[in-house]
Amino acid sequence: MSPTPDVNWILNDLVNFPETRHAVVLSADGLMVGTSADVDRELADTVSAIASGMQSLSRRGATFVQNEPTPWEQTMVSFTDGFLFLLTAAEGAYLVVSAGRDVDIEALSYRMRKTIDSLGPALRVAPRHNLVSPA
Repeated sequence: MSPTPDVNWILNDLVNFPETRHAVVLSADGLMVGTSADVDRELADTVSAIASGMQSLSRRGATFVQNEPTPWEQTMVSFTDGFLFLLTAAEGAYLVVSAGRDVDIEALSYRMRKTIDSLGPALRVAPRHNLVSPA
């Protein structure tokens, strides 16, 4: 498996957007790939597992939107004190960002998409293969 590039620097830049708190990139199987500086390993692992489940559930909702297959792009969850955004970032990777209640949702969504676009294929996470040989 090839090494994953360091995306932490661009996540640190992303959380400089007003009212933005944390950012994590995760693989499709729920493993943390990179974080903004303010996210410790325990929080990153927890958020990655949660976000992995969220994207899976969100994808299943596509048939409620349209009978024909339609790709999932983003999920937003609203809390009393803020928001959680989850976006498809690249093949096998997702971006999850938290922000305060007063965030400009449209501007932050645009900024997240531009961040993803600027990283392009660097965010791609290759599928993991079973490395254990059969007994």
